[in-house]
Amino acid sequence: MNATITLREYLNKKKIFYIPQYQRGYIWGKYRFGKENTNSVEHLIDSLLGKYQYKAEVFLQGFTVTETDDKIILIDGQQRTTCIYLLLKWLGYNGFFAIDYSIRQESKEFLSGLECLDSDIEKYEENENEEFQDIYFFKKTLRIINEKLKDLDDREDFIEFLLDKIHFLYIEIPEAQATRVFSMMNGSKADMLSEEVIKAEILRLASLNQDGQSVMTQEWDNNMLRSRYAREWDKWLYWWNREDVQKLFGCTNTMGLLVSLYLKKKKGKQLSFETFKRICLEGGRPKDAKNVFDGLRRLQKRFEDAFNTPIIYNKIGAILKVMEKDNPQKFLQYYFTEDVRIDIDRYYRLAFLGLTHDEIVEKDKQKFDEIFENKYKKNMDEIIDDLVFLNYKESAFRLLLRLNIDEDNKQNNGEGRKFDFSIWDNGVRSIEHIMPKSKVGHLEGEENEYVDGDGKIRSREEFVCMRSDIKKTDGTWRTTEHSIGNLVLLYKGDNSTFSDKLFEKKKGFFFNTDKKEYFRSRHLLHTIFIFANSNWVAESIAVNKEKTIKDFEKYYADFNNKTI
Repeated sequence: MNATITLREYLNKKKIFYIPQYQRGYIWGKYRFGKENTNSVEHLIDSLLGKYQYKAEVFLQGFTVTETDDKIILIDGQQRTTCIYLLLKWLGYNGFFAIDYSIRQESKEFLSGLECLDSDIEKYEENENEEFQDIYFFKKTLRIINEKLKDLDDREDFIEFLLDKIHFLYIEIPEAQATRVFSMMNGSKADMLSEEVIKAEILRLASLNQDGQSVMTQEWDNNMLRSRYAREWDKWLYWWNREDVQKLFGCTNTMGLLVSLYLKKKKGKQLSFETFKRICLEGGRPKDAKNVFDGLRRLQKRFEDAFNTPIIYNKIGAILKVMEKDNPQKFLQYYFTEDVRIDIDRYYRLAFLGLTHDEIVEKDKQKFDEIFENKYKKNMDEIIDDLVFLNYKESAFRLLLRLNIDEDNKQNNGEGRKFDFSIWDNGVRSIEHIMPKSKVGHLEGEENEYVDGDGKIRSREEFVCMRSDIKKTDGTWRTTEHSIGNLVLLYKGDNSTFSDKLFEKKKGFFFNTDKKEYFRSRHLLHTIFIFANSNWVAESIAVNKEKTIKDFEKYYADFNNKTI
């Protein structure tokens, strides 16, 4: 039914105005875009006062609703209805007017406790630390009304004017279409996402009556279930909106990955309200809503458990970082939605070799062994290269990242410590030469004497030259300052602070606690262990390189005989 009605006719329906789950909080009174002349409450009151002096008709934007026997469900018109409610309460209107904000209990209690307010307006003074958004703007609206109407001579006459002269289009639609219509109407101005419409549909279905129960029992049980679902969903929403959660999983949307991965587990489809409803809520029954909610709850718990377990947190974060060009969603779906427990350690180690998701999950053992052998050999060849910094810098970055993460995984008696992945943010990471390439030194007099940057004469073996054939006198060592043995992972700013200083000065800078602002890199444990060395000469580089290569071989040794 579409009709133009007055405010009196609106209220004379004598039904409770119900705020559904998908509606956002009350925000009238907020200045939009920081402009002091765009406050919706002030604009409405000024318009009403302007019309009042001529007793002219006032036309408001339409209200879209669903009517039941005892409720008017506000699909579009929550903000205006709430503002009019506060206005009439301030004026002392004693007719029937009830708003059900049970989706937010504190808001419901605040509104239901209002009487004629002009004498008590002082208790609604502004509090920037107000815990609840609705209540903050309820109070602000009341203060604006009081300021605008405090000199009004005849409140009863103004009430009658409002009841008879406010007109608006009243649009009534079936309840089953409510969430879809809300999404369409608010798509541009409220940016309602598929996840929010899905929530509303689940709550709507959960509210339907079950066969075999008395009407009173049905209503009680339905309200309890809907409230529990709404609270739990909002808790998930809060969790997914945390910055640390979104950074780890690489998501920015309202409900992160929960709803989209649940849908993909069912049919592998892209998320939309229509698709989710067709696949997951096709029956349109309360039990369908319950099954979906239970499935979402289990998936959410798996996400939270992973996030709260440092070693799993670190391995997930590393996989998403090093495989960011290989559609990380494949891994997330594989790890979080498969019914069988996934060996994340295996996936983590293979990801650092550069295998794609499809290669990691390859079921044909012979084919996998061939893939692994080729990737392993490629990585080993690049890491062994004495000029890895110049020729295969990305390989060095990946290896050094893993070495630092693995050290965090050993902390707290093997329980692990969460790794700070900000080192991998765009433009942040850097590699430092422990013995600086600019301090390689030059021959001075005797064949085995070199002068360092401080003018000190050192033996040849204390220096490394940028030549791949440099050796100790006995021919044992072969290395350069650009080998993996002379490189550590740092933040770019820390690297710049080091400049071309020698190891001893770098070490002093690194461990100088008075310069905390310079060294974000102090959380990188592998880097710390390198700088903790008492000295750093050519032999140190060669020994560190040899150790790194042996550790790399050992790290992947079991894959040669692993059954996939």
